[in-house]
Amino acid sequence: MEDKPKSPEEQKKPPRLNSAAALGPLNEIYYRDLATAKQQGKPVIWVTSMSPIELVYAFDGIPFFPENYSALCSSRKVSVDFVEAGESLGYSAGICSYALNTFGFIHLNKSAFGEMAPPPPPPDVLLATEGACMTHPKWWEALQRHYNCPLVIVDAAYIVDSNHLTDHQKNYMANELENAAYEIAEYTDKKFDLDKLKEVVALSDRCSELWDDIDEMRAAVPTPISQIDVFTLQFPLVTLKGTKQAVEFYEPLYAEVKQRVDNHVGFLENERFRLMWDLFPVFHNLKLLNYFAQYDATFVADLYGNAFSGRLDASDPFGSLSARYQSFFMRSASWGKSEIYKDRARRYKVDGMVFHANRCCRCFSAEQPELAHILKEDLGIPSMRFEADMVDPRAYDDAQVKAQIEAFMEMLEAIKYPK
Repeated sequence: MEDKPKSPEEQKKPPRLNSAAALGPLNEIYYRDLATAKQQGKPVIWVTSMSPIELVYAFDGIPFFPENYSALCSSRKVSVDFVEAGESLGYSAGICSYALNTFGFIHLNKSAFGEMAPPPPPPDVLLATEGACMTHPKWWEALQRHYNCPLVIVDAAYIVDSNHLTDHQKNYMANELENAAYEIAEYTDKKFDLDKLKEVVALSDRCSELWDDIDEMRAAVPTPISQIDVFTLQFPLVTLKGTKQAVEFYEPLYAEVKQRVDNHVGFLENERFRLMWDLFPVFHNLKLLNYFAQYDATFVADLYGNAFSGRLDASDPFGSLSARYQSFFMRSASWGKSEIYKDRARRYKVDGMVFHANRCCRCFSAEQPELAHILKEDLGIPSMRFEADMVDPRAYDDAQVKAQIEAFMEMLEAIKYPK
């Protein structure tokens, strides 16, 4: 029997990194530990993105990210049932689809893995911040009403430029984090150990250092790693940061990426265009990123990939955690964010910008037209913008988006390689 001819997308599909194979077993270990946490006497703490999971690991707890889990549900094609179940409870279809998906899998008492695994265990403590999105406190208040468990909310100052924090902003959140540590100690009946926190912070810092070094190597020509790898290999950075397992995962990954750079090996054989991505991945269709490869286009930069990293100082755990969790690009006003993008565009030799206008995240996608204007006016970088939803595939039209990509790539061809 003859082999089935490969589609253009399959022919251009970039090779995976060998060290990425360790991600599957790492996922299995994490979800097994999560499922058995209560039997092991470990507190299960549900956390929002931009909540310091270092505090959770300082208490030997297991952090659970409903947002990360909702992304998993979307990639495993089960999110529609969960989102619709969330809507059936009376929640608006216009709210964050991470939240809708969470309310749905709780209501249905189902898992992202179907019958193969139990649903996530109920929280012993809920931990949220106001540092990333104002949806989080209200979402976590709804979870508190459902589970009737303690809720800890860490406040954060509003900032215009996440690269330049004032002492007041840093000290304010540092005090909030220290108070949160003692609240968690009270709710979990565990003593807070500052030395343990310092140990966790040191491991978190090393994890972030490795990830940021990998990201810096994406500036190489040709770029060594695909955007899909960046989005999928974030899992340890998001969920296991502060553990030895995360460090042990990223050390060989760093070595492999460096080897590619040293040998001038790109993930595309013929890199002709270098692009930058804005905002969330489309988790239910990550393969969309490979569609750009048909045009020999590669993504060399994004800011979402750096959202969960950041250097820390173990000698000043609360102060450095405060600075790290406030130095988050999505917390900046559009002016501050545009300066970050311009710096990244210059250093990574970016030809074009792709904006994912996430329908359920209007607070961040609303500023995209202004960012596009600034990049065009200041650096001459053109952009495209398409609508989708990070979790809910019902808000996505594949043919329409691909038509936009084709038109955008034709424009870039005319600009960069005029006949």
